[in-house]
Amino acid sequence: MRRGAHNLLLLDAGGLLVVNPALPTERPGEVAARSDFIAKVYAQLGYAAVNVGAHELAAGLAELRRFGKTSKAQLLSANLRDAKTGAPTFDRYILRQLGPIKVAVIGVLSHTLADRGRLIDEQGLDIQDPIAILQELVPALRKQGAEAVVVLSQLRRGEIETLANRVPGIDLVLGSMDMELTLQPLTVGAQTLWVDAFTKGKYAVDVTLSIRANRDRYVAANLRDAKLTERADAARQVQDLTAQLDDADRPDGALKLTPDTRATMEAQRTAARARLQRLTNEIENAATNIAPDASTVDINAAALATSFADDPAIDKQVKAFQVKYPKLPGH
Repeated sequence: MRRGAHNLLLLDAGGLLVVNPALPTERPGEVAARSDFIAKVYAQLGYAAVNVGAHELAAGLAELRRFGKTSKAQLLSANLRDAKTGAPTFDRYILRQLGPIKVAVIGVLSHTLADRGRLIDEQGLDIQDPIAILQELVPALRKQGAEAVVVLSQLRRGEIETLANRVPGIDLVLGSMDMELTLQPLTVGAQTLWVDAFTKGKYAVDVTLSIRANRDRYVAANLRDAKLTERADAARQVQDLTAQLDDADRPDGALKLTPDTRATMEAQRTAARARLQRLTNEIENAATNIAPDASTVDINAAALATSFADDPAIDKQVKAFQVKYPKLPGH
């Protein structure tokens, strides 16, 4: 994330250290070796913060803390706690001055992990509802002078939308557990923008904040393209929900819904239809002009395999790891 060419903040939304936190697919020593070379690369690049997700917790707290020390990046999690003391396990946020603005960066993890017992309970941790935590933390950071609030997310798409609706004051959410590729910032909630960077380090996403007089809300720099992307997303959501509900209505359908689940899905479809109609009206009525004083968010998602020349020092470390731990079949 940058504000101008000389105000760069390197951030990672999480999902680094273990290939699959739900499956024991790592070979002896592989997690430590991967953690070590990623940490050295991050230290060389100057990463400021890494959000703690399931992939990090699967490495174990000792390995994770070693990674933080070697990488010199702050490990963030606003909603992980020590189960006995209630103290935060990692830093909840960082506050950084980027040019003329103070930026708050917060890390959060879903509290509905499928393998919570192994990742959370057995490590003496407790995980709290990120919404409740951020409802207190975001206003507090605003009082400390934060003019932009960024959330590093290991949340699912639906959780991000709920968070944006229930926690005002979040300007930007980076990342998700669903690992989508967003080529334009998407609006979630009333005015929060969400950006995701796909999976397995295949893309580097450059998020540029252009700061102008109005800092109450950040808008997509290419507003028309962003709204077209959002409209396609809403149409796809309507189509998917309709297909699932239609399948559940058929006697031979594969999907069986409880009354509560059906009601939830119907409400989601109604909301998606309303969003689709609103976006269509805005696009057709040219409500895509950006006010001259508006602060904007622009993104550039660059495919690493084709867009960047390899750094010799980093490439040497990657190849050394690949020699020691060659790719397994099916990975």
